[in-house]
Amino acid sequence: MNKILVVIIALIVIFAAFIFLRNKNTSPSTQQPKSTSIEKITPRAMQLQGEVINITLADVGFTPRDITVKARTRVVWVNKSGQAATVNSYDHPTHRLYPFLNLGEFPSGSSVQAVVEKAGKYSYHNHYNASQTGTVTVE
Repeated sequence: MNKILVVIIALIVIFAAFIFLRNKNTSPSTQQPKSTSIEKITPRAMQLQGEVINITLADVGFTPRDITVKARTRVVWVNKSGQAATVNSYDHPTHRLYPFLNLGEFPSGSSVQAVVEKAGKYSYHNHYNASQTGTVTVE
């Protein structure tokens, strides 16, 4: 009687393992590919864009810190700091002066971008480290 019980349990375990492995191999992946860029520009801004300027964020801050560009330039901030960061407009901590620069958090290894359309001087910072600042001057 014990041998029969052992055989039945063994068959149940083998059958369960077969079903589990079969479902694992045929089920579609639910994991989404990791995005390396966070797009934060409007469709209208996409149509108006001209030149593209990259700004890198490292642990020492934004480089170049201050840029001068023409209207309709796309500015891309690339995070190489090793940690999550933000691009937010002044003033800290309310971020109310230049809403188009409130691009929010982006992880290290990714980027955010904005198209600057109007002449002016626009200050921004990393909200997580407000000493990391920069300025975009649009002519």
